[in-house]
Amino acid sequence: MSSQIRIFGAQQNNLKNLDLTINTQEITVLTGVSGSGKSSLAFDTLYAEGQRKYVETFSPYARQFLDRMDKPQVERIEGILPAIAIDQTNPVRTSRSSVGTMTELNDHIKLLYAHSAHLFCRQCAAPVRQDTTQSIQQQLAELSQKHHDPRLVLTFPILVPANFSDDEVKAFLEQQGYTRIHREEETTRQINDKKTKKTKLEVMKRLYVVQDRFRFSKAEPERVVEALEHALNHGQGFVYVYALLENSEEVVWPFSQQLHCAQCDISYQKPHASTFSFNSPAGACDHCRGFGRSMGIDYGLVIPDESLSLAEGAIRPWQTPSFKVQQDDLMKYAKKTGIRTDTAWRDLNTAEKQWVIEGDPEWTGKKSAWDTQWYGAQRFFDWLESKSYRMHVRILLSKFRSYTPCPVCQGSRLKADANLWRLGDGQQADYAEGRYKRFMPVEARWSTNTLEQLPGLAIHDLMQLPIGHLRDYFNSPYFDEHSDKASELVLTEVRHRLRYLCDVGLDYLSLDRQSRTLSGGEVQRINLTTALGTSLVNTLFVLDEPSIGLHPHDMGRIVEVMQRLRDAGNTLVVVEHDPQAMVAADRILEIGPGPGERGGHIVFDGTPDDLRNADTLTGKYLGNLLRVEAPLPMKVSAQTPKLILEGVNHNNLTNVDVAFPLNRLVCVTGVSGSGKSTLIQDVLYPALLKHFGEPTESPGEYTHLLGAEQLASVVMVDQSPIGKTARSNPASYVGAFNAIRNLFAQAPMSLERGYKPGTFSFNSGDGRCPTCKGTGFEHIEMQFLSDVYLRCPDCHGKRFRDEVCEVRVEHLGQSASIDDVLEMTVYQALEFFKGLREVQTALQPLIDVGLEYVKLGQPVPTLSGGEAQRLKLAGHLAEASRSRTKGKQLALKGSLFLFDEPTTGLHFDDVARLMQAFRKLLAAGHSLIIIEHNLDLVRAADWLIDLGPGGGEHGGKVIAQGTPDTLKKLPNSYTGQALNEYEDDIVRKAHINHPTQLMAADKAIVSADAYKANSKAQHRSASNYIEILNAREHNLKGINVEIPRDKFTVITGVSGSGKSTLAFDILFQEGQRRYLESLNAYARSIVQPAGQPDVDAIYGIAPTVAIEQRTSRGGYKSTVGTMTEIHHFLRLLYVKLGTQYCPCCQVPVEPQRPDQILAHIMTHHRGQRIGIMAPLIVARKGYYTDLAKWADNKGYTHLRVDNEFIPVNPWPRLDRNQEHTIELPVLDIIIDPANESELREAINTALTHGQGQLSILYELDPEKPLTPDYLEQKHFSVKRACPSCSRSFPEPDPRLFSYNSKHGWCESCFGTGLKLKDFKEELTGEETSWLNRETEEGDSTCPSCHGARINEVARNVLWQKLPIHKLSEYSVENLEDFFLTVTMTEREQQIARDVLHEIRSRLKFMRNVGLNYLSLDRAAPTLSGGEAQRIRLAAQLGSNLQGVCYVLDEPTIGLHPRDNQILLNALSHLEGNGNTLVVVEHDEDTIKRAQHIIDMGPGAGTRGGTVIAQGSYEDILNSPQSLTGEFLRNPMSHPMQPRRDIPKNHPMVEIKKATLHNLQEVDAAIPIGRLTVVTGVSGSGKSTLARDVLLENLRGKVGQREPTINFQGCADIIGWDKLERILEVDQTPIGKTPRSTPATYIGIWDDVRRLFAQTRMAKLQGWNASRFSFNTGDGRCPMCDGQGMRTIEMSFLPDVKVNCELCEGQRFNPETLAVKVRDKNIGDVLSLEVDEVIDFFTAHPKIHRGLKLLQDVGLGYLTLGQPSPTLSGGEAQRIKLVTELLKARLDEGIHKTGRASSAPHTLYVLDEPSVGLSMADVKKLIQVIHRLVDAGNTVVIIEHNLDIMAEADWIVDLGPEGGTEGGQLVASGTPEHLMDLHEHSHTGAALKQFMERNN
Repeated sequence: MSSQIRIFGAQQNNLKNLDLTINTQEITVLTGVSGSGKSSLAFDTLYAEGQRKYVETFSPYARQFLDRMDKPQVERIEGILPAIAIDQTNPVRTSRSSVGTMTELNDHIKLLYAHSAHLFCRQCAAPVRQDTTQSIQQQLAELSQKHHDPRLVLTFPILVPANFSDDEVKAFLEQQGYTRIHREEETTRQINDKKTKKTKLEVMKRLYVVQDRFRFSKAEPERVVEALEHALNHGQGFVYVYALLENSEEVVWPFSQQLHCAQCDISYQKPHASTFSFNSPAGACDHCRGFGRSMGIDYGLVIPDESLSLAEGAIRPWQTPSFKVQQDDLMKYAKKTGIRTDTAWRDLNTAEKQWVIEGDPEWTGKKSAWDTQWYGAQRFFDWLESKSYRMHVRILLSKFRSYTPCPVCQGSRLKADANLWRLGDGQQADYAEGRYKRFMPVEARWSTNTLEQLPGLAIHDLMQLPIGHLRDYFNSPYFDEHSDKASELVLTEVRHRLRYLCDVGLDYLSLDRQSRTLSGGEVQRINLTTALGTSLVNTLFVLDEPSIGLHPHDMGRIVEVMQRLRDAGNTLVVVEHDPQAMVAADRILEIGPGPGERGGHIVFDGTPDDLRNADTLTGKYLGNLLRVEAPLPMKVSAQTPKLILEGVNHNNLTNVDVAFPLNRLVCVTGVSGSGKSTLIQDVLYPALLKHFGEPTESPGEYTHLLGAEQLASVVMVDQSPIGKTARSNPASYVGAFNAIRNLFAQAPMSLERGYKPGTFSFNSGDGRCPTCKGTGFEHIEMQFLSDVYLRCPDCHGKRFRDEVCEVRVEHLGQSASIDDVLEMTVYQALEFFKGLREVQTALQPLIDVGLEYVKLGQPVPTLSGGEAQRLKLAGHLAEASRSRTKGKQLALKGSLFLFDEPTTGLHFDDVARLMQAFRKLLAAGHSLIIIEHNLDLVRAADWLIDLGPGGGEHGGKVIAQGTPDTLKKLPNSYTGQALNEYEDDIVRKAHINHPTQLMAADKAIVSADAYKANSKAQHRSASNYIEILNAREHNLKGINVEIPRDKFTVITGVSGSGKSTLAFDILFQEGQRRYLESLNAYARSIVQPAGQPDVDAIYGIAPTVAIEQRTSRGGYKSTVGTMTEIHHFLRLLYVKLGTQYCPCCQVPVEPQRPDQILAHIMTHHRGQRIGIMAPLIVARKGYYTDLAKWADNKGYTHLRVDNEFIPVNPWPRLDRNQEHTIELPVLDIIIDPANESELREAINTALTHGQGQLSILYELDPEKPLTPDYLEQKHFSVKRACPSCSRSFPEPDPRLFSYNSKHGWCESCFGTGLKLKDFKEELTGEETSWLNRETEEGDSTCPSCHGARINEVARNVLWQKLPIHKLSEYSVENLEDFFLTVTMTEREQQIARDVLHEIRSRLKFMRNVGLNYLSLDRAAPTLSGGEAQRIRLAAQLGSNLQGVCYVLDEPTIGLHPRDNQILLNALSHLEGNGNTLVVVEHDEDTIKRAQHIIDMGPGAGTRGGTVIAQGSYEDILNSPQSLTGEFLRNPMSHPMQPRRDIPKNHPMVEIKKATLHNLQEVDAAIPIGRLTVVTGVSGSGKSTLARDVLLENLRGKVGQREPTINFQGCADIIGWDKLERILEVDQTPIGKTPRSTPATYIGIWDDVRRLFAQTRMAKLQGWNASRFSFNTGDGRCPMCDGQGMRTIEMSFLPDVKVNCELCEGQRFNPETLAVKVRDKNIGDVLSLEVDEVIDFFTAHPKIHRGLKLLQDVGLGYLTLGQPSPTLSGGEAQRIKLVTELLKARLDEGIHKTGRASSAPHTLYVLDEPSVGLSMADVKKLIQVIHRLVDAGNTVVIIEHNLDIMAEADWIVDLGPEGGTEGGQLVASGTPEHLMDLHEHSHTGAALKQFMERNN
């Protein structure tokens, strides 16, 4: 990985073209005054680029949901890392997200529970265990001894099925030798009726069958064990032992092999991790879906005032006329029942309240009951719910609804059983003290006493403990004693994370706390620990002031966390003002020198120590040359008026009394979580609001509030952001703009033109520029790129119309127009408006808070965070000064201002200015209370209130109240300590001889060193490996793997050995998931990162990108343009820059608004005389006498008919056969600002009459006649309509140019560009059947769009004189030239900047991977596999990231050996950028290029999943166990059997003059009865020749009754008459549902079913073969319908597939599974692998043959029941091959006599059958293919694999290159013949090299 990120020419916001290098694996701090450009550099440039580049690697679909950052304004950035921002925003708004899920602690804790928790029965609270024969034997021994060795009867239970009689079952038992039944009983079970969908109870008999009888002491142990084994087997895991005691009573001792409390006869499910997760359907409570609360009626809202009685209307909803009936009913029934109706609600007893709410206890529920009984409020609301489809009912209900804890799970979020599991030994002091109550599990019938005696805690208990306690809990020795290897890793992870959380000072939170209730600082610190916990490496973390909200005491912890992140191999860029954080950095950059435009330069770059001596603003403060001073602190004496708050008990505050001196600067401080916000925001503020009678939430509990009458009001200034629109600006925010507008409205010119103050507003009114609506710039929205903001072309950024800008205000000899004033800075404006009191007072606050450099008109969103905070303060100051002047009577009382951390985002210098503003407020008589940690502000306060001492339950007390000096002397005040340290250590002069003590940050460094010394994790992260520990996903056998970072690693091994599982399911998904955790939750739900893989831990993982192999190429609508995404960007370009033309008249179409038309006329025709016309009739025939009458009545004298002015009275007779155009002359006027209102009215009239259109005749000359020869006419339209034929068009949108959208596609071909055969008009155009099919003859170009694919509107939008489809016809090469030479105006360049960048970079990659001959409109199905794979790779090469881990799946598939080299070079380019490459591959060349190889094996499926060998190429070669090594050492020798000779006169199938696609009149011959390989480089035309020409043509002829006559794509094919049938075996998937399996596909399953139907038990039940089908019938499991798994839909989480709980994945119901053949039931057979099951069926030749063939093609590792969708392309292809071979019955020897000799002569065409095969499997495949040929068939294979080529009898080699350069026959003949031609043929050369190497 390169050690630097290089930035060139950064110009984002105010950055002044910076060039900068940031070292990786360092902490770089950016500081400087607020507004100097720190965030522009850190977030908008660095983070934006790193996040954008990584997000670009997702699919285009996923990207629309990820907030992809805007492209920064920077020349270029090299070596960027994937970036994660850790700032204060909390993206998650769902209540599913809690502290536990954010930190992933829940995920680990649920693993611990699934692994090590103990279950207690909900009935008897006894531990529930699974019995084994040994444990039962032991228990029997004890019980027998206790009861004096009674006689025991060992029985097992059998259920009698409903369709059987007892006798039948008994007879059946007798056949098996069981003759005694000990007892019988009846049981019921619920069954689902299929037809009615209802559940009904079915009564069944249960027989207890005697297995054995003995006295325990006399029976031999062997006998007991045997009896128990048989009984457990027959009784499905249950055994009942009856003991006959001496007093002749009988007791039963039940035992069970399952999780079953034998005592209470309750069975429990086995726990999975998901059982304990409320985000998984398996664990979440069904009622509240895991939210823990549900929306319900809140009776607090229904009865808001408890002092009212029922008669007075206590029940609020019934006091309206619509529900008066209910109130009357209530009164009527209450009298009957004797409920007191005139007593206040709060005084009614419980029974009475219950009656009102629940209704009559005797409620019958019949329809008539509503009229005769009291239904109660609850039923009333239930009835309303049923009407909630009506809007007004929903609104009504919402007023009375609120969240209540879920009634089912009581807020624990989980299903009932989850909380019966307990973990640990429960010796946790907190529960003993009764501080936290244990959670009583739902449905548990335990006493509280029992609950407290139980060991361990339930998961819900853990969720409610504070993290600090949780840490102690998990550190208890119990866990170490009881942990095994698996739980140890999870435990370590849990302890680490808990420690991290405590390290950053969050020990007071609980895991159940919803993440949306956290403060910004808390969220940021959790994100920091998450970053630590995800243990990503090679990532760029950009932090935004991590010190916010942290007490200096906690700062050292944050510093330590940052250093740990750095030491793990990450890069940190931190924006920070806190001196403690600065001192800990490796490097500091100060950006300045001033804010805003005066900033944007780097004024200092060096170490923290150098900064103390530097002559910069920060340097002076750090070196103590400047201080934040308090100008004369105001003393607090006993006489100072105070505000007193007593007896506060809320959250963690316990009985706190505080006195706040008024008219002073009071600072509330204390460590994080000590209760500051609780005190001020939750108690004081609401209490004061209540005092002033304002609406508010109810305040926290307190006893007295005294002294509030001395205040006029209370104002809370928190950190919420201010106005978001570009129109809001500093001047209007502080109210100065009103005064300025009034001045302008009084200017002489304004009075003359009638301008009002509103004219000078850019928010509304008619003075603002109509084009940009007063924003001053044009916002161009770019769908998937960053939006572009351009200066408005009409007003040039002035925001007003030119006429308005002519008004100038004169003052003190200077004059300025309104736009000049907006451009002034605050300071300049004060100078200009000197002496004007209104403006002066309004602007003064901006100066006070230090914003004198801001322009009056600067849009608020462009201010930095610190500037926005101060602007807000200025607004309050302005408000305060205005209220001062209102009247003297308020002068006695001031307001109380409450500030929450006002120094957020402020530099030392800004804090100093803030202090001055505060002093101004105090001087005006106000009081201030500030929550703050900033030590500069704390030292300057008049009075401090210090809360603490710790956070959470360790806080909540007042430590001290007094001046800063008093605090310094208190040893127990953390704030006092921090103040002392601060003055001694941090802001000290940089004396060289100054002996530095250990200050907070140094201490952190020391502790970090100590941490390194004793931590295992540390040397892990520093090592340069990705470590995967104990991976158990799919078939992996708990393997440990190390993958070197920044190297090229190949994972190889036989097919199905677990390579892809390791690479994709573990490495890729985990790396991507960890990165995604940093993005928003909405995006995550769309991108659906998979769940966590089954692995203990992964360390050192970088963000990952996968380039998967998809064998499908996409349908007809997928083109090179859409695959590379170039088409998306072209669409955007055309929408933004194209000009629309009317398809009929070819004139440009552009709409305008009335005020734009007015502005255009005013600007372009000023001083001219014009006539305004409204078109009434356009080109229609008729007399139009009525029209003339209408015009006459309206007072118009003339109409203009066909360019002649004609009087309306008398009206001439028009020629009715001729088309006329008639216009109405509305006004004749000379353009001048004075006539503006008249002109405006005329335009509106004309638009009304002309239906949105008007035209003007201009430069009218009264001297000349109004004849058409000299009149010039301009058309305007407010609709997007053609000015000549008035056809109107919708607003263009990128979808207009998409042939995948109905907005854009051509209506006749639906975007395919082809006229499709047998295509029904009714289809919507999205039918998959024809979207994905191959080309057929009879597909001609679409007649309406001629192959352009888009509709005529889209075809008539031109840019650079070209429509989009013409541009798409260009090849990549020509397009590159076109975009290099394209000329554009400056505005167009700005808009197209990003788009062109994207297009050019994508074209460049296409060139890099050698595909510059493709044109953009080439359809995906016509690409070769290799071309499609390389296009996908090209997209990835583009992102130019470093430090990423790329995971590739067999990238060489479909590549010729020559192209393979191109690809490997491209990959090494990726690796050269400092990326890790992990490639799953079998290809020898790739393996040789790798630096590290991991060989998986030894077998496939369950016999794989272990690492056989890992290391370099040599290590693999020399490894005796490695199959790959074996083949590399001794490659196959070719040919395996002598080649079949092909003499001169051998019969051939000859193709003449093939010209399809890129074939250039190819003549090729294929010998009959031989093995032919068609090969050539990618794109040379192999598939075209073999599949599209040979196969398609012969399909229509061979074996058809009516053979087709003509040939498609070639002139003729000769010699095909010897063939009798044709088969194609390609790679399309074989089944779409889990019900399709290898066994069903190759057709042996029916025989297996018949076999089971012939067993005695099946006959006894009367079942036939259909009973054993899992697709239909009664035999399959009813719950999952035979699929073996259920898909559970989760609201906004990925759908989850879980094993069916009923059949546990076996697909059948228990009755069916009871039938066994040779001890295996039908479910077992499905789960066996082919290799295991083959011996089982030796006696059944038909089944055995199918299995043997599967083994022969290397599929012995598949299970018979593996769902087809999970098979790879290569596996599916080979299963098809087996099916064909079975049909052909090729393995039965070739009889020369009798019927069998007529096996038809078949032509097989195979498409790359070696895909995804390891070398061992290729060998098996070759043998199968040879068998086909030896049976007298002709086999044609399209293939690149050299082993297969070397076995061929005949090779057809196409080339010489791909695409347009290919399509010729290079050579054809035997492999030897090709090797002789190695100079001309790429194949020959590769083959020659290969054969020489192998033999």
